[in-house]
Amino acid sequence: MRFIRQYLITLLPACSLLFAGQAVGVDQPYPGPFVENDDLLMILIPHTPEQMTAFYEARGFPKAALQQIGKQCFVTAHIENKSQRIIWLETANWDLASNGKAIQRVDKQQWTAWWDKINLPDANRSTFGWTQLPTVRDLQPDEPVGGNIILAGNIKRFDLRARFMTGQDKRGGMLDIQFRNIKCPKEEAAP
Repeated sequence: MRFIRQYLITLLPACSLLFAGQAVGVDQPYPGPFVENDDLLMILIPHTPEQMTAFYEARGFPKAALQQIGKQCFVTAHIENKSQRIIWLETANWDLASNGKAIQRVDKQQWTAWWDKINLPDANRSTFGWTQLPTVRDLQPDEPVGGNIILAGNIKRFDLRARFMTGQDKRGGMLDIQFRNIKCPKEEAAP
């Protein structure tokens, strides 16, 4: 199986469209679906509502904020520039879909409205903000970035097509990455 993984890693950079996947029964090198090639490593790590509320509760978030957080789908994205050129993270170049229909991230404006409604303290807002994936960022050679992508809580599975411009002037070509059928974990009902 190691040969197959190495073959795919070697083959995929030559393709203009890269797909994420996990081989069943193979040691998983990362904690979630991933794409890795000579240019980039991108990992998606879906979290349960319990994991996310525990994370923010440990940072002093009030119950009303935890309730809102627990209703959403949180997926941590890790992106690492493995190339010697700039890779541009611009989430405006990403497409999200569920059941074949376009969906949007829960954006900063929506969170601000929720936080205003419950009068969330500025310290909590700041903490929440630094845990989110930036919408725009230039990744220098060997530089990583990470943060949460948040989708509406009614989403069960989603697809992500992430396009990254490359080069100093964004004219070095495009990396086109796809993740399919990513699960938004939900709490299991108690027996």
